[in-house]
Amino acid sequence: MNGKEFEYIYKRLNQQEETIAQLVEIIGATNRRITDLDRRQLGVEHQIIRERPLSFTTST
Repeated sequence: MNGKEFEYIYKRLNQQEETIAQLVEIIGATNRRITDLDRRQLGVEHQIIRERPLSFTTST
């Protein structure tokens, strides 16, 4: 392997490392957003359940 091949491989490896780091950041941010949305959704569902009047019907 000559110097140019080594330099090419080194640059490609660095690019791949940067890409992987960016993808990990994106995945982490997406996971945080999903977790936040899930918590909000659960809160809304609980609020709806608390606010909905219970209607009991009796059959005669």
